[in-house]
Amino acid sequence: MNLNKRSLLIQLSCFIFLFLSFFSFGQTDNHYTAPKNTVTFHSGDPLRALYECNSLLKKNAKNKDALFRRAIIKTELGAYHSAQNDFTQALNFNHSNKVEIYYRRGITYFLENDFLNAITDFDSAISIQPNHVDALWKKAQSYYHIGARSLTLESLDQISIIQPNDPIIWHDMGTLYYKNKELNKAKDCFTRAIIIDPKMSVSYNHRGIIFENLKDAAKAFDDYNKAIFYDSCFVEAYNNRGLIYLQFEDYYEAENDFTTALNKDLHLNKEALNNLAITKYLTGRPKDGLEDINNVIQHYPFFAMAYITRGNIKERLHDDAGACSDWHKAAELGLLTGLEYAQETCQ
Repeated sequence: MNLNKRSLLIQLSCFIFLFLSFFSFGQTDNHYTAPKNTVTFHSGDPLRALYECNSLLKKNAKNKDALFRRAIIKTELGAYHSAQNDFTQALNFNHSNKVEIYYRRGITYFLENDFLNAITDFDSAISIQPNHVDALWKKAQSYYHIGARSLTLESLDQISIIQPNDPIIWHDMGTLYYKNKELNKAKDCFTRAIIIDPKMSVSYNHRGIIFENLKDAAKAFDDYNKAIFYDSCFVEAYNNRGLIYLQFEDYYEAENDFTTALNKDLHLNKEALNNLAITKYLTGRPKDGLEDINNVIQHYPFFAMAYITRGNIKERLHDDAGACSDWHKAAELGLLTGLEYAQETCQ
């Protein structure tokens, strides 16, 4: 196959990495997992507090406050099923704080990935207190985890009415619209988040991805710049900006961005290192690129695109057998581009 054409295909294929970590719904989970009026019933020693609750319940098995407190402690200790039993008993004994109990029991189901029961409990809390933002958040997340995107958006829309000035809500709505391929709605949501919080770097990055989908590289580039300006350690934004540099053959700046992404990530960033290997390949340093991509595969042996990249580099180095082997491996891992390359080149 003509190497210039192969180089172009490599450049195009690397844009896959723009979308690998796009959907961040729930990244801000700690922002809304616990209720804002969280009550603690112990001072740093949950086991002692558990003992105290058990003592109270030995004296009176129907002590609904002790059951409620013990359920909260058990949740903190990870004993979710046992906590659910205590929450249920507290409800059966007509505890006055039903909203809190339904919400907290829903959390235990959520933490067990029992999303349907979680939704039922969050709905029970919301039926008593319609503006319970924490329950709506977790309900939205639960719907997302079971693939009910329209219901997820419906829950987020309710939150946006209750708290119209929360940028996280608009950001998460944008990510969901993106997953539903409603790009203009996604863009509008990210823009709304940015208007509310002009320093929200993640929304700039995600809106940049939308602009790339809409074939507006200039606006995408501007958004990646802003994401980096407001968060100088934003690894994904460096990688995404590097891909734009790569698209327009500014290899020096592309390499700088991929290298920066690698240096700022706490772990080996497979996308950035793969893209760095591509950049070295395109600038006449295939052996250096091969070293980088070998490192990627060593750490991420199931990363299909890395085998495409290594196959292309091996082809440049006249290792046709090695190239074909890598392309077939990529196809085995589900990236059918590898099969196309193998059919064009391998006998």
